[in-house]
Amino acid sequence: MLTYKQAYTLAETWVRVCCGDGVQIVSDAVIKKPYGWIFFYQSSAFLASGDYRHALAGNLPILVDRMSYEIRATGRLLEEFLMKYEATLPKARLEVSLPSEP
Repeated sequence: MLTYKQAYTLAETWVRVCCGDGVQIVSDAVIKKPYGWIFFYQSSAFLASGDYRHALAGNLPILVDRMSYEIRATGRLLEEFLMKYEATLPKARLEVSLPSEP
């Protein structure tokens, strides 16, 4: 089972591969679920300046599943994606206690 630190490293790597340098995980926006974490990411220039001219557009949060190690782009409507994703999981995976981290 992945730890938060391992999941964060996977998310950082995915963002770097897909978006290149200059993009980072928004650490204070991470959502934790019993099955993993949802990571949001944004341009480093935007996070430093708040200037929307530097913001990424259309970037989708990613889910890192702590049990399967799978990484998925979530889709525009996060709640809808999560509802559909959770419907594919065994009930026991949804009843696992929340990860202690972050």
